[in-house]
Amino acid sequence: MTAPASPSPGRGARRPHHPLASEARHGSAPWAALAVFVALAVTMASKAKWWQGSWNEAQFTLHTAATLLGGPLAAAIGCRHGGRERRARMDGLRDSAVRSPLAQFAVSVLPVTVAVALGYALAAAGTLLATWPYTSAGRPRVLLLVGDALFLAAATAGAVVVGRLVRWRPAAVVLAGLTYVALALPDYHGSAVRFLSPAVNGGVGEALPVWWQPLAMAGWAGGVAVAAVLAYAARRPSHRCFALLPLAVALSAAVLLVQAGGRAWQHDPAAGRQVCDDSTPRVCVNALDQGLLPQVSRALSGVTGRLAGVRNAAVRFEDLPRATRPDEAQLPQLFLGQSVVRGELTDPERFAWEAAAGMTSRRLDVCGDADLARFGRIDDAVRDWLASNGYSERRRAYWARAARESGDGRRIASVEADARAFGHLASMDDERRRDWLSRYFASVGSCDARKVPQL
Repeated sequence: MTAPASPSPGRGARRPHHPLASEARHGSAPWAALAVFVALAVTMASKAKWWQGSWNEAQFTLHTAATLLGGPLAAAIGCRHGGRERRARMDGLRDSAVRSPLAQFAVSVLPVTVAVALGYALAAAGTLLATWPYTSAGRPRVLLLVGDALFLAAATAGAVVVGRLVRWRPAAVVLAGLTYVALALPDYHGSAVRFLSPAVNGGVGEALPVWWQPLAMAGWAGGVAVAAVLAYAARRPSHRCFALLPLAVALSAAVLLVQAGGRAWQHDPAAGRQVCDDSTPRVCVNALDQGLLPQVSRALSGVTGRLAGVRNAAVRFEDLPRATRPDEAQLPQLFLGQSVVRGELTDPERFAWEAAAGMTSRRLDVCGDADLARFGRIDDAVRDWLASNGYSERRRAYWARAARESGDGRRIASVEADARAFGHLASMDDERRRDWLSRYFASVGSCDARKVPQL
């Protein structure tokens, strides 16, 4: 008599899901990824005009959001996830399982840790894509992105351990608050220990971390998290000595970060260069903003055109992080979110007026208040004539109207005198005005009334 054939699964039978897959699909992981992505995406979108157009500013803003916002959020997510088995009364089931405690912990923690890093990665990708159309120089720093992702993963894994150990429902909220304090408070401390906080930077904008700084920070935060995981999930107390290796890595990275201090950041080499057009005087912008040069040149075309043939004027508008030389004029600063938004000058007429004002300003450390007041009318007339645009006209009209409405006779007389000085300069023929302006610019660095030509 033949034995009955053993039942075999049909072709349509499904194989059981791996525990990691089940955790990733049905556990806290999807919600963790969504929470991190939404928090960072909303924060970055609300500040978009302040970073779009610069790789450095975009990554600095993203890094700040990832540490000061993402760090506490990852800690709260990890802590709440860590207490899930205890709240579900699964401790006994875990203890009776065949897998080792470390394998069980890995199955529980890996999906949510990867999900938090994935949420950050999606927000980072959106940030880079949003700023890419408006940048003209530089490149994204990949290691900085990797370092932030590893920090968030480490914060999540370490918080899971806290959630497993602390039997208190508000633990996740409290841990998030403590994480924020631990990240933000060192920035107000003067010692080199503050550089152990991932949120502390050596500078903003032009200052960038050296290539190894994000890796050292990841080694510091990740080493502490892995040591905590190994110490918690070891099968036997004697196995906890394995936590010493990642702890040694963390301490080595910490020593490197503290000893390097501010030297772990360096100025972007491009910030020390500028690109110029071929106008007279030349218009130069910082190499980080070279894509704005055509717009800046057009905005200042009226000023440079009126300076044609004028002697003693500046030979260039410069845009470098240093004091101007005697033959240079300071270009108005190209601030993201203010004078520049998404690769466009927000107010070209005001920009030109500010450039003209920079050429006609006398230094307070050379001239006293009395001298500045004495020559102010002449300087203002030259500035407004060089600009000669709608912004300049609106300013003069505003001050004239304000003087009339005030009823102050002295103020009205002052505004009328300003208008006569401007009209006198504007009514000169070209050759006489060029000669007068040449003598004027020769006197800009002086407060000697004998050298300043009158109007």
